[in-house]
Amino acid sequence: MSNHARKTVDRFISIRTGVSIADLKPEQVAVATCDRRTYAELGKGFVSLLWIVHLGDRAALSVHPSALGEVSRLAWGRSPDEVLEDAFVDQARAALATALPGVPLRVGDTGISFYHPGDAPALQTDGQVRVLTAADKGKWPGPRLYMSAAEHPCAERGEAFGVFLGDTCVAEVITHEPSVKEMAHLIAEDGIEVAEEYRGRGYGKAVFAGWTRYMQQRGRVCLHGTGLDNAASIALARSVGYVEYMRSRGIAYVPPEE
Repeated sequence: MSNHARKTVDRFISIRTGVSIADLKPEQVAVATCDRRTYAELGKGFVSLLWIVHLGDRAALSVHPSALGEVSRLAWGRSPDEVLEDAFVDQARAALATALPGVPLRVGDTGISFYHPGDAPALQTDGQVRVLTAADKGKWPGPRLYMSAAEHPCAERGEAFGVFLGDTCVAEVITHEPSVKEMAHLIAEDGIEVAEEYRGRGYGKAVFAGWTRYMQQRGRVCLHGTGLDNAASIALARSVGYVEYMRSRGIAYVPPEE
């Protein structure tokens, strides 16, 4: 599955950023255009700075057409590490501000994305890992960061998972809608949460591995994204067999408040 998985993720990222990853040469920084209206509607951004790790040291940028020439000049000859640095991002933001006066922009944090290249392992746990149903609503001890997975729209598609100790859900995974709608049948992106008092006991790993195996059986390639400073999330992904795909930094469009 490894080669198929990588090609699927390549295509997904290429469509999402407007950059043809397959055309990049080693050490090359590519600059492509994107549509402002589409990005504004999706709340994504005008510039995406991507370090495509598995292809070697190559950087790809997706830039609003109005600032294409200036950002191309700024990016020329830069390494992937350099395009992730604050200095380059500040220059790119200034170029966008000039090209798009009055458009509110925000610089994002550095992120890291993983994908699973093969078959996820089956893990043993003292909890029961299973798909959540409507009957599971409200079965969560104490405060939580995510909406209950059983109440999430993905539960209606049978794509929410939980770990149960008796009748208590202690960890859960939701399946996000991919940002590239035409690839929703090929890509699955997770959102995972473990109740604070149950962390460090393997429940997150068990439910994440179970969700990954289930999605793979449905023909989906699984993606996991987090902040580059989130060591726990990064370690979790690697422990289940995920491999690093890219590191990214973005300048996002900020929709005005109503």
